[in-house]
Order: sequence, then structure tokens, then C-alpha cells
Amino acid sequence: MRLRRTPSPDAKIEFLEFHQPKLEAGKYEVFVEQKVKHAKIPETTYTKKLSFVVQAERFGPLPPKDLLAVAPPRDSVGDHSNALPHVTLRRSTLPWERFPGQGDENRSWLALVLLRDSDFETEADQPRLQSIKLSELIATSESVHYPKPTLEEGQQPTDEVTVLDVKWKVLKDILPKAEELALLAHVHQSKSASGALEGEPEATVFCNRLPMVDGKSTVHLVSLEKRYNTSGQFDSKGAGDNDWVRLVSLAHWSFFSVDPEKGFSGLLRNLDRQPSTLQLPVNLPAGSPAAPYVEQGYVPVTHKMRRGSKSVSFYRGPLVPGANPDSVSLPVRCADELVRYDPATGLFDVSYAAAWELGRLLTLSNTRIALELYNWKRHAAQQQRAQRQRAGAGRRLPLLSMRPEEPGMPEAVSQWLGDLATLKGLPFSYLIPDERVLPAEGLRLVRVDPVWVDCLLDGAYSIGRVTEADWEEDRASRSRRGLGEVPRELSGFVMRSAVVAGYPNLLVEAYAQREEDVGSIPAEGMNAVRVDSLADDVLIGLFEGELKTVDFFQAPEGLSFGLDVREDTSSAFTKNLRDRSGSGTELIINPVPFRNADKGMVDMKGVADLMKTMTHATVFTAAQFALQMIEGGPRIRFVASE
Repeated sequence: MRLRRTPSPDAKIEFLEFHQPKLEAGKYEVFVEQKVKHAKIPETTYTKKLSFVVQAERFGPLPPKDLLAVAPPRDSVGDHSNALPHVTLRRSTLPWERFPGQGDENRSWLALVLLRDSDFETEADQPRLQSIKLSELIATSESVHYPKPTLEEGQQPTDEVTVLDVKWKVLKDILPKAEELALLAHVHQSKSASGALEGEPEATVFCNRLPMVDGKSTVHLVSLEKRYNTSGQFDSKGAGDNDWVRLVSLAHWSFFSVDPEKGFSGLLRNLDRQPSTLQLPVNLPAGSPAAPYVEQGYVPVTHKMRRGSKSVSFYRGPLVPGANPDSVSLPVRCADELVRYDPATGLFDVSYAAAWELGRLLTLSNTRIALELYNWKRHAAQQQRAQRQRAGAGRRLPLLSMRPEEPGMPEAVSQWLGDLATLKGLPFSYLIPDERVLPAEGLRLVRVDPVWVDCLLDGAYSIGRVTEADWEEDRASRSRRGLGEVPRELSGFVMRSAVVAGYPNLLVEAYAQREEDVGSIPAEGMNAVRVDSLADDVLIGLFEGELKTVDFFQAPEGLSFGLDVREDTSSAFTKNLRDRSGSGTELIINPVPFRNADKGMVDMKGVADLMKTMTHATVFTAAQFALQMIEGGPRIRFVASE
């Protein structure tokens, strides 16, 4: 997971056409000359030559830290049919540190090449991706067409390089044209309302081809250094249709595009919400004594008695359908004190007993925490006994009756208890005791039972509670040490869906009021206590207060450059245009021009020309093009029932 600086609420994104480095890659020489003239000596000239080398990325592969984001996400499965893949680079000058042509034309030497599985009819046509040494690249055989490179300072023949060999009959139709390279890369940076730069500028390169529908696509960030001749044509070195043409691949990733119903929006909209809360989907006969238990989220579980017999008891985890009016008296001496019996059903309720025992076992399994907690409690108890002795002596010596400060709880212990209070580190089966309460592609709204959490914490805090005096000390110190009832009201959701695994940058916003209109976003969101994955396909979100509305959407890094799909037109793809501020307008390119519609090749220059004409722009660069090509992701909203 990548941590990034959160922009200020009024921050804006500024797009730049390019970001040239101060010095291009290469060897430089500096000459210094000094002439000395004097009437008594002949004129003398002193010279000094200094040389230095500016190194820049050339052959890769790029280290992962330089790839801030790729979209669509690596190995994701979703509806990417209208997305133009992109890669965001940490170093904003990288796409302009070398030239795709024979001179500096402010065009990117990096480009994205998208290969569809359907591009290759036979096994013999499949592209070849391999890692070789630079010495092998220089000595590329005549059967593979690649210009012989000259190594620069700092580049060693033994360095590794990843090369991609593709037959010319495939590559010639999908390579970007030289004029498109000026449109397919740009720089963006965040600025506050006052114009101050927030964070560092970043470069983005995006593709000119749409992914394969219902299949796999692989995207390569390739080097086009000096591969275009003076007329702007890609120099294939005379390759025939069935000849191999070599490219250097600096990075690559794959993803799958599926039916829209299985994409981001389709999966979320079709989530199972019956019932809407975390309970078994069963219909019990009217008047059944078990019905109240099912409505409150209980499930039957196997219960092994101490004498070896087996029974069935009710269990409910900390995630419950609604508010819980229950209460217990803590601390307890053992978990058995929290077992309850219901004569109406003849079954035990082991929920709170299981929570207490779980807290105790988890803490005991963490040796460091258990020792720190035990030593701290022992030290605090000793100080309390000393305090009581001083209090008794204080009748004769008032100055000795001053109460010493109790030592603060160790930070590691406090963090451990805080994590338990937000259900971190708990076994999945204690949170979701039965798969039926959270089916595949399901969403359930929940509340956190503070009594269950309090029992969990009491079990954790029971370490070292052996004698009756230990129990009395814990009972007396609970409120003093901040271990009373859990004060916060927590609520949230649990979601099980392929969206969780397919969209790792998924964002969530929750609100305490009901808002049916997805176009209206409440001014203030709820404070998130925890939003993370319980499993590869399970996401939990907990918030302070009572959740009424929750939105799911993709992070900016997960959004794509792409085209629009409109059901009210006969065209497969259109493009809605924006004004300079990024707001939508009524202007629509319909249809979007393609170089080759069957292969998904968009005519980027043609699209840019239409945008320039329709927006009446006097200048239209990669910055304006990026603003228009960005695709906003959908916001899927769920509202709690009344």
C-alpha cells in the first residue's frame, strides 16, 4: 500500500504539457579560459576542461518505487472496455529525458503498447518477452529487427534488460504515431487555492488503444528512443510482416476486461442485500423461540462441554444488526461467568464468554504484550498498596498522605487494547461465524456490540488475575485506567465481493444522514475508525456514530483515461467535453474517430483536433488533452433502510 500526502480540501489539479529536465542525458564538457595580460610579461592563456555525465533511465526495468500507479489495476478483473490504460511515474521529467526522434521535439520517448490475446492467431505468433544482457541487445541477430545501440557512461554490458519481440504485422498497427507522442504524456501537480504546490509533480503516460473485451490485455511501457525517422515514421529496419521487431520494455502488467455486469459498477449494484443486516437468511415459524436469536444475528454453533459431551449453543460476534440493550457486570473471574442459559430454547448463549476467552488467549499468545501488561499491573498494584499504607500513616504525618501518580499504561499495551477495541487481529470465524450470513457478492450493514468488545478487553486485561485480591484490584481500577464500558458507538458494513480484490484502491465514505440522491454529497462525513480487508474478497468498514449512507468509488490512481459509453446514441463510443475548470459541458464528440475500430485503435490526433475545434481553443496541448480524456469513476451509494 502506498501512502501519499492528502491534498487540502480546496486543492486543484494542474496539468502541464511536459516537464523537460534541466540537462538531457549525455556527456558534457565545460571549458574555462583565462587570459592574463600585463605590460611587463607576454600575454598568457590558461585553460581548463571539466567533463561530467548526466545519466538517465534508458533500458530499465523501472524499479517499483518509480511506478506510482497503473490503471487498470494489475491482474484486476472488471469492465475496462472503455478505458485507455495509463501509468503514473514518480519522476515527472522521465518521459522527456530522451527523444523518440532524431531531435528534441518535446515528445515522450516512452509509450504504452497494449497487446490483446486476440492479436495472435497461432502459437508461433505469440510475443516473446525475455530478460537479456545489454551485450546481447547490442548483438541482436539479423532475424530480429532492432537498431544497434551504443552504451553510455555508467551502462555495463552485463546489465539486465527486458525485451519484447513482436511480429511486425501486429506491431505496425498499434504503435503510436510520432505526432501522437506529444499528446500521450503529460504532467500533473496539486496546488492549493493560494497556488502553492502540494507534493511533487508526477508524469502520466496513457495508451492509444482500448483493451480486449472478455479477455486478457497486457500493457508494456516501451522505449521508443530514436525509433522514428526524420519523416516521423517508425523505423522498422526493413521488417516484413512476419519478421520480429524488438522493443525494450521498462515495465508491464496485465488485466482482464469482462462483461459490464461483472465490472466495478455492475458488481456493486448487484450486491446481495437480503437481509440487509448480518443474520441468517432463514424463515422460522411464527412464535419460534429461536426467531429472536436469528433476528439479532445469532447462529447455532457446536458446543463441547467440559465433561466431553457435545451440544449446540447460540453465538453472535461483535457485528450485530442493531443497537444492543444488553449489559454485563465486569470484571469476571473466568469465561463461564458470561455463559447464559435460555430455558425457552434450552440452549446456551456463549457470545460474551467466547469474546472474553478470545481476548485472554490472543493476549497470552503475544508474549511481549502479556509480560508488559502483567508487570505494569503488578507495579501499579504495589503503588496502590503503598498509597493505602501512606494514607493510614497520614493521620499522624499529613505530608506522607500525598497520592503518587500511577504509572501510565505501556504504549504497546495501550495500542494492543486499542486494536482489539476495533476488532483488529480477531480470527475471521469470530466475526463472521457462518458463511450464510455474508454470501459471496453480499453487503451487510452492521453495528458493533460494545458489550461484546468490553468482554473481549476484559479477557485481555485478565492476564495476571489469579487470586481474589487480583480480581478486586482489577474491579477497582477499571474506570481509573480507562477500561470501563466501550464509550464509542461504532457502525459500518461488511462486504464480500470480487470488487475488493479487483480494485485495491477502493475508497469509502460514510455519512450519518440518509441521502438517496447520489449526486448530492453530504457536507460532513463520518470519522473512519477502520477500513481494511479481512480476506482477499472481504472488506470491513467501521465508523464513529450510526451509519445511514455509504459510498464506494475508486481512488484517483484507479481511474482511467478513456471514452464514454452512451446508451442513447448509435455510436459505440462518445466523449463528453469539459471546460477549463474540469466541469462537464453539453459538448459531445459523437462518434469518436478510430484509426482501426476492430483493433480498438483510437485516432488520438483526430480526437484532439475535434476537441480544439469544439472548445474554440487557440492552443491545444497534452495538458488540455489530458483534462478532456480523464474519466471520472462512478460513485455507488447504499442507504440504510428506515
